[in-house]
Parts: sequence; C-alpha cells; structure tokens
Amino acid sequence: MKRALVVAVLITATGWAVADSRDAVLEVFRAQLELEKRLLVADGSDLERSQEQLRSATDRLVRLGDDLIRAQREGEDASSIDARSLDLRRAEAEVGDLITQSQQTRATMAARRDLVEQLAAEVKRLEEGGVSGQDELSGRWLVSIEPGGQKGAFEIRLDGTILTGVYQLDGGWKGSLRGTLIGGNVKLERIDAQLGFVATYVGRVVTRGAEKRLEGTWEATNLAAGLPVSGTWVGRREQKAP
Repeated sequence: MKRALVVAVLITATGWAVADSRDAVLEVFRAQLELEKRLLVADGSDLERSQEQLRSATDRLVRLGDDLIRAQREGEDASSIDARSLDLRRAEAEVGDLITQSQQTRATMAARRDLVEQLAAEVKRLEEGGVSGQDELSGRWLVSIEPGGQKGAFEIRLDGTILTGVYQLDGGWKGSLRGTLIGGNVKLERIDAQLGFVATYVGRVVTRGAEKRLEGTWEATNLAAGLPVSGTWVGRREQKAP
C-alpha cells in the first residue's frame, strides 16, 4: 500500500504541472487507472501466496497440536512436553501473522477496486467532454481537526477535477491546499508556509440534516516528534452574513 501511495503522490504532482490542459489531465488519470489495475493484479498474486502460506502453516499448527495431545497421553517427560508447547506457540503466532497479512491485503484490494471504479468514471467523463455536477466544494469551510480539536478555515476552489486553496489554523499555521476531486472523493495536500508538505486530507461531502459537511480522515507526512500522525476532520461551509 505504501508503494501505491508514493505513486499516487507522484502522479498527483504530475497532474498539477499540466492541469491547464484537459487532454493532459485526462492522460494523467488514464495512466493512474492503468497503474492501479496492474497493482490490483499484483495484490491478487500476493493474496494467493499468502493463502498458500496460511494453508501450510495451519496444517503444521494442527499437526503440532495433535502431537502434543498424543505426547501427553503417552506420558512424555516434562521437558519434551515443554518443547512441543513452545513449537505449538510459534506455529500459532505464525498463523496469526499470516491471517493479519491476508486481511491487510484484502483491505488494500478493496480500497484499490473503489479507486479503479472512481478513476474509470472520471476518465469516461473527461473523454465524453462532460462537466462536473454542481460545485459543492468551492468556498470557505470552517474546519475542526482531531485529535486536539484544532480549528481553522479551508478556502477551496474547484476547477474541473482540480482543487486549489489556502488555509489558516489555530496557532498561526497557514499555507496552501492542492488536490483532486475524483468520483466524489476529495483529496487535499496541505502545504504549510513554514514546514512544507505536512499532511494529506481525504473526505467526502455528506449531508447531516439540512447541513452539508466535508468529513474524512487525515495523515501526517511530516512526522514531528510528539505530534499526532493521523485523525479525523470535519468542515462546515461558512455562512455569509445577509
């Protein structure tokens, strides 16, 4: 998954360099779509290997468990029983690790499939010369970032699929925002005026009662000691005075 994130960041950066051309933007999305498809195939191969390893490790775990039961019934000495128990614990740990690895791969594949669908829809829209629906993003959003309850404002502008903007947060932090809107999913990179690229925000516009909000998660890219590395965020559109 780290490999995919690095590639996505590089492709996003390329997209920024050519954002003034619809054809160039379309080529960026096509390239990312093909890349994600190849990575999905590679993930599938990884999952197959994990499944084979899990099958082998599970068979060994069952065999060691049966051997321990047999040894206890036949009255083997304590040192032998202890050695068999240690082997069994190691086999249990191996199976647990392989299950976790398999779960992570499946989660990665599910997220990648969603991204492939979103990219395919965006490519189709651009190929057909369509325009995005109603712009629900452009404007000033009052944001709250957890953990810590940091507050501030994101001012965002949407141009096709490209997002640009500026921000200001409690503590005097300010800088620029850049990102994309793909398949209804928002991705924003926060570029701090002092620290540079510090965090990535992802989210969607959701409806809560009569209110539309931006909700999602964030991850730090500048891992300063003692500071949170991930969390959630919510944006509420600022209501202009009548």
